[in-house]
Amino acid sequence: MADSTQQIWRIIDVLKWSKEYLKERQVESPQIEIEWILREVLNLSRLEIYLRHERPLSADELARIKALLLKRAAGQPIQYVLGSAEFMGLTFKVDPAVLIPRPETEILVGKVLEKCKARNWLAPRILDIGTGSGCIAIACAHFLPDCRVVAVDISSAALKIARENAARYAFTDRINFLEMDILKPDSGIPGDFQIIVSNPPYVAGEWFANLPVLVKEHEPEIALNPGDDDLLFYRCISKLAPVVGVSGGLVAMEIGGDYQAPAVVGLFSGDSYSSVEVIKDYAAHSRVVVAEIAA
Repeated sequence: MADSTQQIWRIIDVLKWSKEYLKERQVESPQIEIEWILREVLNLSRLEIYLRHERPLSADELARIKALLLKRAAGQPIQYVLGSAEFMGLTFKVDPAVLIPRPETEILVGKVLEKCKARNWLAPRILDIGTGSGCIAIACAHFLPDCRVVAVDISSAALKIARENAARYAFTDRINFLEMDILKPDSGIPGDFQIIVSNPPYVAGEWFANLPVLVKEHEPEIALNPGDDDLLFYRCISKLAPVVGVSGGLVAMEIGGDYQAPAVVGLFSGDSYSSVEVIKDYAAHSRVVVAEIAA
């Protein structure tokens, strides 16, 4: 696109050129990603991009497209390049202070919604531990219009993003964001929650070392890597939940996969819990653990 000022570039021209440009730089899904960039810059739907593929682009539009392409080619995840990500049909602001929401976490939220419906919990109190972008808390508030959520995180930068996302959907009166370290016994978390939900840091040791560069070098390590003990946060939650949760309440957590499932299930199989189950993800890997607090 070096001679963009000397020729007329149409949408179709940019699509073709950018796809090859990103492909040469080992971007896994270049066609999809240039579509996302065009949708962002041109404010068009994917269908409109192709229906209007002959439309010429202005110099300003070309400059914005080029700037985003350069960021993506430099290795930044496309969601950080665009500043947003989709989750549960909602759009969330994201930057390198927060994890990029993923489809696997939608399984976690979906299970929470399913359990609430089965128990006829129309206005549950929910605790979201490690809220990050706020995607779990906000999705719960969206699909459970009468629920109340306390969302905690140790990162003030993440909470800033989460509060902005909550304000976008007018949920600031229903979600209370708190900066705290739940690993400290005097963290001061309030009680009486029907649901405790968390996507905690769980990628430790070799699992963290072997993460794709796109994740390991760009997403916040504090939200991914718990340190030497990959079960650190599950141990904490297993002890905390019976204290701040109600009898019969539920604890729902994302886990790293089959390698973690037996140990996490073990932590939630003591006298404080009456049942525990493991839910598989789209690839048939263990992804969510749900435990019920004993009466």
